[in-house]
Amino acid sequence: MIMEKKNQKMIKKDIFEGSIKDQLRASAQDRLYRFMMADGMIRGGIVKSTRMVNEMRANHQLGVVETLILGQAYIAAALLTASLKGKDRVSINIQCSGPLKGLDVESNVFGEVRGFLKNPIFSQEVNQETKTLSPFFGAGFLTVTKYLEDLKQPYSGQVVLEYGSIAEDLANYFLTSEQTPTAFNLSVHFNDRGDVIGAGGLFLQAMPGADEGVLDDAQAMLQDISSLGEAFADAVEPEAIVKEQFHSLMPVFMGNHRVEFFCRCTEEVMRGHLASLPQDDLAEILENGPFPVELRCHNCNTVYSFTKSDIENMKR
Repeated sequence: MIMEKKNQKMIKKDIFEGSIKDQLRASAQDRLYRFMMADGMIRGGIVKSTRMVNEMRANHQLGVVETLILGQAYIAAALLTASLKGKDRVSINIQCSGPLKGLDVESNVFGEVRGFLKNPIFSQEVNQETKTLSPFFGAGFLTVTKYLEDLKQPYSGQVVLEYGSIAEDLANYFLTSEQTPTAFNLSVHFNDRGDVIGAGGLFLQAMPGADEGVLDDAQAMLQDISSLGEAFADAVEPEAIVKEQFHSLMPVFMGNHRVEFFCRCTEEVMRGHLASLPQDDLAEILENGPFPVELRCHNCNTVYSFTKSDIENMKR
């Protein structure tokens, strides 16, 4: 009897120490809530994503500053799923000259978010202390690419990094590239030990014809929120935050969906990457090894191992 080899998939590090109950509870809390307010002049979304950021941090083995920046990017990508439908997905890419070097994050209509830092240990390379994140970015570009089911080609827009802040530079992208006033609040809250105990974000976006005065009021209300991450750490519910903070604009919730750190990489996909190498390269691997050959998914840091026999079977 021939046993078929299982097709390995993304492996998440266990941050719940084997407790299924804690895992399910955290999973149920990580959600994005969509809402409209000000008589339909503003749409928005608020996301609680503490588990997502913690699982991302564990898989990528990140320090505090790295977790803060990539965590903010994950939260932003999760918020952008509010407008997706069908098989749509969206990506945020930053290329920059600072020690961060850049990042790639993408999300899809199912609320699945994945991505990576181009330099996952950049804070170790910086000696001076800084009160802002902008020195880690330096000069560069932010690009948003939308892969929409209804379009044959992806739509992509790009802006220069002006603020060294994902929230502000993303808002600038929407205003510049899509002519849509948008504001973001992205928050990762740590305790004294450097553990993430609350994470989430909120965005507001003007609808066509929205009153400028109403938009200014909403912007001021958004800026008045001190720390969403801290509020989530204190077990404040996302809907309660919106209702309290924007009560005068009468928010109406439209629905919600899960968000999760999740990557659709598989052993089969990685095997295909290896098999697509030139035959001379495969022959050199067979001769020199070392074995097992390991391929690492950038987006989730899962390692896939292939034996010498696996490589031999790829030879044509």
